[in-house]
Amino acid sequence: MRVYMAKNLERDFTLMNKYIIFSLLILISFSCKKDKTNQQNLDFFDPVFVDFTVNMDLPDAAELKFPNGFIYSANGYKGIIIYNTGFPGADQYVAFDRACPYKTDSICSVVTMETNNLFYVCGKTVNAKFVPCCGSKFAAQNGGVVSGAANRGLKQYYVYQFGSQLRVTNTPI
Repeated sequence: MRVYMAKNLERDFTLMNKYIIFSLLILISFSCKKDKTNQQNLDFFDPVFVDFTVNMDLPDAAELKFPNGFIYSANGYKGIIIYNTGFPGADQYVAFDRACPYKTDSICSVVTMETNNLFYVCGKTVNAKFVPCCGSKFAAQNGGVVSGAANRGLKQYYVYQFGSQLRVTNTPI
């Protein structure tokens, strides 16, 4: 009888070890997967220095006073779009680089505001006509991918409002 119990204990102990090892392997495999949220925050082009102000009292920036209003700036990697989300407070103004994250080195890979002022689309304007590039579309309020080949959102910059002045920078102040 003791031999039988010893074999059962040995078998149970072996099964328990296998279960523990299997559980640890599963835990390790989940912890080694890439975190897509961190991946989206990585730069997909060489960093550029960005630090400029926009005076919304000037005619060139007057559109920013209205919800869904936007302007283009020549700063950044391929230019910057500054957009009024219409939300009050710190999230009212956002700024994104115009470089499409799908293929930043392509000449065509520049995002432009769609005619409804709610989405950015990848492509460029040639002879007053929009020519699409990769078909990527991004939400204007947060730069997130809506559709197309891009697998991450647009590079976002910090925007701070001081009265009628907006300061756009790539570092927090």
